[in-house]
Amino acid sequence: MRAIKVLASAVAGALVSGLVLGALSRLFMRLMTLAADGEPRFSWTGTFFIAVIYVAAVAPAALTAAITTRWWRWIAAALGTAFLMAPAIGISSEEIGYVQGLSTIAWIGVGAATAAVFATVFAAPAAAIWLVDRVRIPMPVRLSPA
Repeated sequence: MRAIKVLASAVAGALVSGLVLGALSRLFMRLMTLAADGEPRFSWTGTFFIAVIYVAAVAPAALTAAITTRWWRWIAAALGTAFLMAPAIGISSEEIGYVQGLSTIAWIGVGAATAAVFATVFAAPAAAIWLVDRVRIPMPVRLSPA
């Protein structure tokens, strides 16, 4: 029963943080395209897959945080951040497209939106750990001698 509660807290932390920050990231991507070419591009399929990628990236950090409060749970968070960086770079560059000839205001908008997207990348695993810490039921990890 205790293991189910631990798993439930990890799943809840991963789902909430991944979905919220994934949707927020997609909103910033939309603002990025609006600043770049004055016309936001948006698809529900793209939004869904971005949210799924965020949930998948924060799941190991959430599970590790549900099991332990030791420092090494942040390794899982760092791996989740690294996992999110590649799609964030690719999607951001694709969303911006051809930006030569943008005005200064447009460049500021694109830069701010891009920075916000990458802020969600760094915040997502930390948010998952924070959420799990709020609802976590500690599960002792015991190593028995061989």
